[in-house]
Amino acid sequence: MYRKSALASYSDIDVETKTESQSPAQLVLMLFDKACVLLRQANENLAHEEVEAFDKATTHAMQIVIALRGVLDMEQGGEVAQSLYDTYTSIAASLFKAKSEKDADAIVKLYTAMSELREAWQTVS
Repeated sequence: MYRKSALASYSDIDVETKTESQSPAQLVLMLFDKACVLLRQANENLAHEEVEAFDKATTHAMQIVIALRGVLDMEQGGEVAQSLYDTYTSIAASLFKAKSEKDADAIVKLYTAMSELREAWQTVS
């Protein structure tokens, strides 16, 4: 038990250190990276019938997508911000449906979409 607690504390410190030294654009990339990892994990969890881990991974991925949507500057972002808002909304809804139906194919498609958005974000940042 102590080892898990120590590892969790170390992990918290590592994340805090990484986020304090990153620009906002780099933080968004980190969120995309984490969402992609979570979607891959969800697919693996589903393949191994680890339902609780699947639910946790998909829920966390959905929280990230909603957070990405929440940080958009709708006043200054214009059409791009609205388009991203709509895209994130669609991804969150699709992820909710894929989670409910335990649809591995949909998870793969969502992973692809998030990877493409990450690449686009990296290009413009």
